[in-house]
Amino acid sequence: MQNDRPPPRRVAYEKGIQIGGTGWFGRLVAVVVSAIVLVVAAMLSLVLLAVLFAVGVVVAGYLWWRIRALRRQAREFGDDGRTIDVEVVHKDSPGDDIEKRQ
Repeated sequence: MQNDRPPPRRVAYEKGIQIGGTGWFGRLVAVVVSAIVLVVAAMLSLVLLAVLFAVGVVVAGYLWWRIRALRRQAREFGDDGRTIDVEVVHKDSPGDDIEKRQ
């Protein structure tokens, strides 16, 4: 660092209020601007949270509706909700003949 450089210039108005410095007015402006930024950020986060919640409710409602329709359709075929139909197919079974399947 060089200590022989002059200090940075500050802009001053006629009444002696300095802008861009570390005086009381600069600190006051920094506090006010910081408070405004925090309030705007909080409001934005609340809006985004509400929008995400609404989208989640719509997606969950849609999935619930589709699953409800599938359950109703399964009940029409006599499914009581306790039966799982499974078919096990071995990839390389000894009796598997590829020519028979074609």
